Amino acid sequence: MKLLILGDRNTLAYKTAYDLAVKYGFIDLVDNFEDADLAIAPLLTKILRIEEIKAPRIGTLIFHPSPLPYGRGKSSIKFAFKRSEPVTAATWFWANEKVDAGDICEQEIIKIDHSLRPLIFYEHEIIPAMARTLERALFAIS
Repeated sequence: MKLLILGDRNTLAYKTAYDLAVKYGFIDLVDNFEDADLAIAPLLTKILRIEEIKAPRIGTLIFHPSPLPYGRGKSSIKFAFKRSEPVTAATWFWANEKVDAGDICEQEIIKIDHSLRPLIFYEHEIIPAMARTLERALFAIS
């Protein structure tokens, strides 16, 4: 499968997704949407154009650290902490023309540990859940 991984290569989310794809042999990395069978965005920081979203043969999966459709938008973890939410989620969804919206591919509910700071919680709870859900998604897609 020709895979395009979107985002900043220096982030923990990108490195985790890359390492997982390599570990399971799902990686034939490409650098553009047109050559990709599947695009994944473990940490998307920009809004994609609809042409980019639709270009990969299988589609484009985006990760969001909330139980979509609830918790759309940036800083969802920080807002969940401020609202004293009991849970959040690791969600991979099929991108469409709307922001943080689309059919859910994989989702895992995560209990929020309010004794941790949001960044520590993200690194220690969200990222591992992102990897587990991405693994399930890649196996199901393949």
